Amino acid sequence: MHTTRRDLFKFIGGSAVGALFTPAPWRLITDTALWSENWPGIPRPARGEIKTKFTNCALCPAGCGVRARCVGEQPVSLAGVASHPLSRGALCPFGLAGHHLPYHPERVKAGDAQGAAAAVREAVAKCAGNERIAVLDLRPGRTASWTYRRALAGVKNGLYVAAPQPLGGWAVDLAKARTVISFGVPVLDGWGTPGNVLQARANFRLVQVEPVQSRTAILADEWLQVEPDVAAATAIVKERAANGPVLVLADWPELLALNQPGETIAPRQEAPVPDSWKTAAPVTELSDVPNASIRALLIDESVPGAYIPWSEIETKLVRDNPMVVAFGPSRAGYGRHARFTIPTPVYPELTDDIPPAVDCPGTAFRVSAPLLPPPGGVVSPADFIAGLGGLDAANALRERADAIHKSGRGAVFTYADAKSTPVKELQPDDFWKALNEGACWIGNSATMPARSGRGPALPREPRPLGSGHQDSGFTVVFTGSQPGLLVSPILSKLYQESNLRLARNGAVLHPDSARSCGVEDGSRAFLETPLGQCAVEVALDPSVPPGFVQVAAGPEVLDICGASLRARVVRA
Repeated sequence: MHTTRRDLFKFIGGSAVGALFTPAPWRLITDTALWSENWPGIPRPARGEIKTKFTNCALCPAGCGVRARCVGEQPVSLAGVASHPLSRGALCPFGLAGHHLPYHPERVKAGDAQGAAAAVREAVAKCAGNERIAVLDLRPGRTASWTYRRALAGVKNGLYVAAPQPLGGWAVDLAKARTVISFGVPVLDGWGTPGNVLQARANFRLVQVEPVQSRTAILADEWLQVEPDVAAATAIVKERAANGPVLVLADWPELLALNQPGETIAPRQEAPVPDSWKTAAPVTELSDVPNASIRALLIDESVPGAYIPWSEIETKLVRDNPMVVAFGPSRAGYGRHARFTIPTPVYPELTDDIPPAVDCPGTAFRVSAPLLPPPGGVVSPADFIAGLGGLDAANALRERADAIHKSGRGAVFTYADAKSTPVKELQPDDFWKALNEGACWIGNSATMPARSGRGPALPREPRPLGSGHQDSGFTVVFTGSQPGLLVSPILSKLYQESNLRLARNGAVLHPDSARSCGVEDGSRAFLETPLGQCAVEVALDPSVPPGFVQVAAGPEVLDICGASLRARVVRA
């Protein structure tokens, strides 16, 4: 028999077509899918009863109510709590994927807590009269914050340093605003409480003032592509004051002073604390700490909060061998500069309370009750620091809950039944149980003060926003928020591959700006300031004006920028 090449191709083609009508290829596809689902390292939910649990998200100060669907004791999906009076049933993308965080590959799983405690005690013993043992609290106002202050009152030369509060410690009432003028604040991109912002959005006109168009600027009613000084900002506010009440949002005190206290802005309120806690170290801002005065610094970044550039912190440390301990879930933040990095629980493992958000004009108290037990080896910063001061803070949350109950103020909104019950109708044990099963205490609304001299004053001479050293280079515009936030790996991959959010090492330039630096789209470069440099990956976008560089607000970039908003881009 003579076999031609044509016959061979017929045989191969017929075999391939015939194989499709047999179970073999389909079984191979099924088996491959099963094999890929059982690779090592992939978390698999346990089999068991399906339950619903409630808690509060601790990934940002919004503290949104959470309804968790659990298989056995493991959460498999998170959603908002319908009819929640503060978060309005919404969750941001970070909150929806919060149950991925315990499996994050960058998570710190081991640390030398005993060695750190011994080193801190040695630093306390060596502390001279003008030196300090300090705690830097990145999210002040929590019960843990009071624990730090109480413990430091019993530590030689103890100093409690609080990170700056958003909007300078003021709270805003979006429901009363008819015009919101935002100077670079991402009002519609994760700012405040997302559900509350979205509900109030229909009632106010949003004017976004910033040189580079952000997501908030795209969604705003009006975008002013300017970089104003205080005089220009005042003119913008006066021009639109007819459509009031007007709310001014900004990171600069000079612009916040354009608000009218008593209309849409008021001092932020704090939930009651026990009288016995009043003997505590005072609150100090980092700017008030003398340079070269901190012998040992303990930084709590166990929950996302403000980020202070390392260059500003480093000047406050003693020059000869300072002691730095960072408490956090990863080394991506201050752990890069610390002698000890102590691992902490992550949401939804941790137990912590959440102060009122920036858009909550009244008082509130919520507990992030754990959905999962924390793994072995993690340490609570509050317990660690309390031990240094000989303080037992194991029941601090319960003590504060009892103080709130004793005040008799406000009501408790329980998530399971969506009911609001006056505190006076509950026993202390019932109140505490409700908080741990998913509930929110809401006190009386803040009393709006009449306009007075309170609040930040306008400077005598207007100065341009972002004024710093004016050497050659680009004006830096930050995008994103919460540089210390540990984000779900799946969400990070989705954002980066879809280009929905700028990667942590990304820098965006106008094509003309890129040509002037000699860099191209996709090339590697360095963002450089007098404080240092960090590697970035360049992307080109004509919507970024010439003379500006847009970067993600990651720790590396913030560290080298410091208080300055000018930088150079140089080829790698």
